[in-house]
Amino acid sequence: MKTITTLFAAIAMSFAAQLVSAQGMGMGAPDFATMDTDSDGELSAEELAALPFVQSGNAQVDEILTNWDTDSSGTVSEAEFNSRAMGMGMG
Repeated sequence: MKTITTLFAAIAMSFAAQLVSAQGMGMGAPDFATMDTDSDGELSAEELAALPFVQSGNAQVDEILTNWDTDSSGTVSEAEFNSRAMGMGMG
């Protein structure tokens, strides 16, 4: 169990590092509305898969969903996204 918890923490930190790196490269902090390409208020697996840090192999969609989808809906809501972003000092 400790190994799984450590793995999830590492994945979350990797995701945060990618977001901060994008911001530091002048790309700005990720905007939920921009990532939510179908404007349904949720980030689907397909929308997450389209993110550059996922496409570059630095994160996996299922890992992001495991860590960010706190209500187990299969998507990341704007509230879940904002909660995680605030926790990483991005808000």
